[in-house]
Amino acid sequence: MAAADSALKEALELDRQDFIAESIPFWQQFLQTRPEQKLHIYAQIKMSIAYAKTGNFGDAVQSAKALAETYSGHYDVQFNLGNMLSATQQFDGAVKAYRKATTMRPDEGLAHVGYGLSLFGDQKPDEAVSALRKVRKLFKVQKNISWYQHVRIMIGQIKGFARFPPDFSRLWLANNLKKVREFYESSVFKVYEKQLSL
Repeated sequence: MAAADSALKEALELDRQDFIAESIPFWQQFLQTRPEQKLHIYAQIKMSIAYAKTGNFGDAVQSAKALAETYSGHYDVQFNLGNMLSATQQFDGAVKAYRKATTMRPDEGLAHVGYGLSLFGDQKPDEAVSALRKVRKLFKVQKNISWYQHVRIMIGQIKGFARFPPDFSRLWLANNLKKVREFYESSVFKVYEKQLSL
């Protein structure tokens, strides 16, 4: 137990100080201690994020997929899988993961945004606009003005991209998906951390 606590403490401290690459071995070490479910999910998601932030997208996706095989019915696991797959432009898989997350928490708008953007990445602009219109209504009801405005602009931009080749929107799509990932990591995922008292 002491080894697990020590590895977790070190991983958290390095992560908080933005020594992301250095935190990975400690996440791995902690995961080898077979922690209980909530801590296992948390640590493996943090490790996936660390891999992605250090440019190791193959490891990030592999870590996210392994976690989803074990805990397929967990919202954060599916959201993380969608994040990692969309970051590597595996949009068909990202669509499935985000869709699963939206069914688990229909009132959590960010998963709907990831879903809509991934549909656009999967070259389904009409479905993407439809999904984003639904989440725009959700944000309006929730009085989430910031994301309401983001989504409204996204819809207009997707419509504007219709006359251009798909490559034209690649940077726009990557930047918006990055915004989803970063917002998830900085705010939505913090709720999960609070539940764990980390």
